[in-house]
Amino acid sequence: MKKRTNLLIIILLVGFLTPFKGQATGFHDVSTKYTFYDEVLYLSSKEIITGFPDGSFKTDQTVTRAQAAIMIGRALGLDGKPRNTQFTDVNPNVTGSGYIGSAVERGIITGFPDGSYRPNEPVNRGQMAIFLNRAYTLTMGQTHSFRDISSNMQAYQAILNVSATGIASGYPNGTYRPDQSVTRGQFSAFLARTLEPSFRSKPAMIVKFLNVGQGDAIYIQYPNGKTALVDAGRSDDAIERALRSENITKIDTFIATHPDADHIGGADYVIKNYGVKRVIDSGQLHTTQTFLDYLDTINANGLELVVPQIGDNVTDDSNVSTKVLAVNSDSEDLNDGSIVMMLSYGLTDILLTGDAGIQVESNLMKNYDVDAEILKVSHHGSNTGTSGDFIEAVNPEDAILSYGENSYGHPNNQVVNDLILYDVNIFSTYEQGTITVSTIGNSYSINANPLQWDVQIGQSRVPQPVPQPAPSPQPPVQTGFSNCTELRAVYPDGVNSSHPAYQSKMDRDKDGWACEQ
Repeated sequence: MKKRTNLLIIILLVGFLTPFKGQATGFHDVSTKYTFYDEVLYLSSKEIITGFPDGSFKTDQTVTRAQAAIMIGRALGLDGKPRNTQFTDVNPNVTGSGYIGSAVERGIITGFPDGSYRPNEPVNRGQMAIFLNRAYTLTMGQTHSFRDISSNMQAYQAILNVSATGIASGYPNGTYRPDQSVTRGQFSAFLARTLEPSFRSKPAMIVKFLNVGQGDAIYIQYPNGKTALVDAGRSDDAIERALRSENITKIDTFIATHPDADHIGGADYVIKNYGVKRVIDSGQLHTTQTFLDYLDTINANGLELVVPQIGDNVTDDSNVSTKVLAVNSDSEDLNDGSIVMMLSYGLTDILLTGDAGIQVESNLMKNYDVDAEILKVSHHGSNTGTSGDFIEAVNPEDAILSYGENSYGHPNNQVVNDLILYDVNIFSTYEQGTITVSTIGNSYSINANPLQWDVQIGQSRVPQPVPQPAPSPQPPVQTGFSNCTELRAVYPDGVNSSHPAYQSKMDRDKDGWACEQ
């Protein structure tokens, strides 16, 4: 299914409240078309949230620390009776004082070093993750792909947990935005997802086409948190730098599509340092020292090298298919022996082609439905693969080119032009760095905008437009008439003031038109 979306995957949402009760269907500013209508209705029916005296809900208003305490307190059934608290700015007259005191006693919320609680301050996404994580038992998150959080942050583990539980996610550009304030509508959705799993977003699969220069390395984070790396670039330094820049610390499965150095150059480093438990390989042999080092590292770590068969599903997550469409350990050409895989999650398909050539593509088209939303272009954009027929069969929305500085002419103009001809969006690790795809199955997003390529028509298979004949030369405009009789012989209706033949002496009535009848 072709459905790409750049909608941000909003999440970390939470609730709020004021002293006036209402029904979700009674809020005049919450229609059935509102994104979080069902969540608001759910919380309102349980009297966890309420609205304003004018019957509004104010979905876009920022939720405060007092409202957060009331919301969570009511959801947990805490004592909300007004009372004095340990905070200098929360006495019995402050709305929510009872819930604030009860939440502090339960270790859910804390105050500030100056002894205040600051009940009217807004709650941000990081704080709400902390509140919800303390209030409820959430799944322990192990990994993340957020570029703006780090392990030294107070909210770090809480953010991992709300993400792993399916309560919260991030944005298409790979950020979580922990300091961004949470609205009342978002608050409601967040808390509803915490209380009722059916509201939770489907966990995302993250696929990163890593920037390793002239080579391939594709990181997969499955929805269940398991991880895989398909190829490892040309060198230890390249793969280490790419993985570190994306905060990747663990890899469960390593897959070598074929034994060329630009695909396994960093494999030994990855196996030694990232906790690899399984190695999948095309079964092809090579005589290079790079390949021998790779084999030695597999043996030294007590790992088994698994050679898959066509049709095998080598996934690390039962909700995702990672199906082997092609592999040939006996291929005379190492590229054509590449493991080719279709990575499928829900309605989103990503075709990973290794360095497979045109003959392999032809076989794939005969044996499979190769339709996919995203195509990893074969062999760094070489014209040994990615034929026009194959592009037409795959019918991708988006294509990823993985390459660096090289003397091979990658990517080939012919391949780029064919992708353009078939209206495919093109992304490049060389031009844009690591390309991240995030999908929850029914749609996906990419952390970059498609490139605008300068097409080299001379090397293209794009049909050239039929040359149009040069227009016939027009006779020169006649000017310089002595009188209106001469002018009307050429211009029967006269001429206006913008015409080259116009002369003011012939415009006797001064209306801007000379020699009119």
